[in-house]
Amino acid sequence: MAQSAGGSLHDEGGDAAHHHSIAGQDQRSDADIFAQAAAALGRPKAGWVSSFVLHAPLELLARAGLLPLVEPGARVQVHARMLGIGRDYAAAKQEAAAIDPLDFADAEAALARLRHAIDAGDAAGADACVEWLSRTCDPLEMVQGLTDLVLPRLSAAAHGSIFLYQIPRVAPRSRPAAAMARNLVRLMAESPTAVLTWQKSRENSRSDSGLGAGMLPALCRQRRSDYNAGGSIQPMMAHVEANGLAASIIGAALPGLTVAQATRDLLRVAARSMLQDDPQHAPYGWSHCLTMPQAALGIARDSADPAGAMAIAGTYVLGFRVALGAREIDPTWVPASISGDARGKLDGNPGEAAAGMWFAMDEEVEGLARLLATRAAVHADAHLAKYTLACFDATAADPGAGRLYLAAAAYLGAWWRRKAGGG
Repeated sequence: MAQSAGGSLHDEGGDAAHHHSIAGQDQRSDADIFAQAAAALGRPKAGWVSSFVLHAPLELLARAGLLPLVEPGARVQVHARMLGIGRDYAAAKQEAAAIDPLDFADAEAALARLRHAIDAGDAAGADACVEWLSRTCDPLEMVQGLTDLVLPRLSAAAHGSIFLYQIPRVAPRSRPAAAMARNLVRLMAESPTAVLTWQKSRENSRSDSGLGAGMLPALCRQRRSDYNAGGSIQPMMAHVEANGLAASIIGAALPGLTVAQATRDLLRVAARSMLQDDPQHAPYGWSHCLTMPQAALGIARDSADPAGAMAIAGTYVLGFRVALGAREIDPTWVPASISGDARGKLDGNPGEAAAGMWFAMDEEVEGLARLLATRAAVHADAHLAKYTLACFDATAADPGAGRLYLAAAAYLGAWWRRKAGGG
């Protein structure tokens, strides 16, 4: 599978929107379905929000990103999932109070006011700034302007980078999609001090350690000790910043490192964590271990400090390894080959599904990937959709490790099927 799964949706009613004819079913375009769901998600909530509300924009983007790969007969089911996200979000309580719209001379002024509002804990003010940006600016311009503001923040479960990474790939012209950032910035303003800072004071001198000789094996060796973050992302990352691990392990490898190198090695460690480490953390720990650094690295090109984005991505992988790792990761590991056809193995337990994908014949891979995409896009869990799309994107960026990423996606899909079956 050589191409990214993320297909681009266009503005509702745009002449580039693709229409799919399904007899007796809703024949609206993917873009129309997306726009209807996104419109509901553009109305922010206030105060504490549920996991569903937090993830809703990311779930919608992930399901839309998988649409180009799903089996034709499943498109209506994916559309139904997308519309359901909008309905459930609209029905969620804690609607934020209406804001007084602001006006700005340009995007730079709006972004300056936004930074001040977030730092001051002014959620309504931050919301008003993003409302203007999403209504006035090109969505890609808005994403670029938000990059350095969002990258280091651990509020909103540090998911802001995933949102910024997906918008240009899935809905680059959609104003309803851009407006979904309103809830994100409100959450940031409600926790203005939840920010990674070590990367600002990192050493800038060149190091002989290099990624391959230093950070990669160090990350593979990391495992949990007596530290317990309780499953929350923010304390995991704050912990490895506070104890100096991020600076000593990640910081030492940054000089001379490229974004492409960091993407290759950090995401390979993340995918191997899914396949080799404690399976109880597969759905929410090891899935985030891939999606979060991938996003930070994916928006590094829009940052004034790409090395800082790499530092943040490395901190994410390190934080998950230290908090959740039960064993060291073997970078040369491959699953044991088992008998049977690849399609049948995908219906087995997580280890069998991973092996089936890893050892499938080249001519089988496209069909198997389509099956993975379809199952993830129609499944109820948001993280499975996010993770499967992330694995396809990682395969496109690092085809030499494509079987690794596809095997990891197959593993998580089988994990969820086993949970549903009680096995």
